[in-house]
Amino acid sequence: MNFFELVRLAAVNLWRRPLRTFLTVLGVIIGTLCITIMVALGLGNLEQFNESIMQNSNLTRIEVSANYGSNVRLDQAAVDRFRQIPGVASATGVSNLPAYITMGRYEYTGSICAVDPAAMDFEFGQGKVFSQSDTLEFVIGSNAREYFEDPRDRTGYGMYSYGVAVAVDTSADGGEAAEIGPDVDWLEESLTYYPSWGNFEEQETTPEYPAPKSYRASVSGILAPADNMESYNIYISQDAARRIYNENRRRLDADSVSIDRYDQAYVNAADVDAVQGILDRLKEMGYQAYSDTEWINQMQEEQQRQQSQLIAIGLISLLVSAIGIANTMLASILERRREIGVMKVIGLSVGRINLMFLVESAMIGLLGGLIGLGLSYATAAVLGHTGESVSFLGMYFDQGVRMAIPWWLSLGAVGIAVGVGLLSGIYPAWKATRLSPLEAIRGAES
Repeated sequence: MNFFELVRLAAVNLWRRPLRTFLTVLGVIIGTLCITIMVALGLGNLEQFNESIMQNSNLTRIEVSANYGSNVRLDQAAVDRFRQIPGVASATGVSNLPAYITMGRYEYTGSICAVDPAAMDFEFGQGKVFSQSDTLEFVIGSNAREYFEDPRDRTGYGMYSYGVAVAVDTSADGGEAAEIGPDVDWLEESLTYYPSWGNFEEQETTPEYPAPKSYRASVSGILAPADNMESYNIYISQDAARRIYNENRRRLDADSVSIDRYDQAYVNAADVDAVQGILDRLKEMGYQAYSDTEWINQMQEEQQRQQSQLIAIGLISLLVSAIGIANTMLASILERRREIGVMKVIGLSVGRINLMFLVESAMIGLLGGLIGLGLSYATAAVLGHTGESVSFLGMYFDQGVRMAIPWWLSLGAVGIAVGVGLLSGIYPAWKATRLSPLEAIRGAES
């Protein structure tokens, strides 16, 4: 009896007991489905996480600030030292100035950031970067436009409960319409800037706290839509900030605003591999330093722990399937004692008998694995087309449940199912070969 005849005989034996075979295969189907779905969910969540990182995070940027209460200064001399650290591509200090800006009937109250544009990696939706001079030109983040509001229109729009005629931007994520502030041609508008926290006309002024000077300004560029903090800021050149500070020194000193010390600094690494070394060096120098890579590493470790838990759930299901296969094969031995005895009497080797039972158990695993894998693909297709944000098994998916089933997972799931079948059949096969031919025939007749 060759191997193909053994396979045919194993298939016939399984077909002779269709209900038992179906129930046993069903256990393998459920086990394969569970482990595939659990791993695929974890991989899908990881893919979504990595895509979000690539879209919304600058992995080579390090944010630096001075430790509170320390004597370490964060000034231009410090930024120059940062640039000398091996692996640093560029660096800039960031000064925050108070801002009250008027644009026709619209007003903005907040702050503006003075930076070196060479270290900012701006991506523009319109216009270009400001010139490196003391001319007051703004680069406005795409989301910062919504903070320009009409104080006379109180119809409930915006964070200050004012109303404003809005333009709609469909170039953001997925082409979804997003309100982006006044419906104006930003690059053609003339703005007036005052270095003041809010409308200075409503504030009391004294010789020690004089009224701010006014500056004519323009918008040189609008940043491309992005879901990051840069999109909520307004930027000017450091030369323009120095001019504003020098001309409003008394008022800004009273507001505790200084450009001699930076509020923070940005340090850009040449590549991601250099980030950790730069972080360590900055901390040795006495500064607080943070990079998205630290948060990402923590999240990836959490993802790995979550993946291990999901795999454990799937393996438990396969363990139950293994018990079912072993039970089916042992019951089959008891029913086929005469057949086993006859095989031994006619001279069929112990190895062949052993192999026959192993083939049967492997076929159960293979059939259940293939069906379980097919159901996994179907489940992934159905869940992936919901298109809604959902939280599932402690994981958040922003556009329907995402399941990633790469080729290695497909092969691995089927391989594990077959392996479970083989392992489950080892003891029953050994049990069958231990039967004495005469005892097997007598036992079957009694």
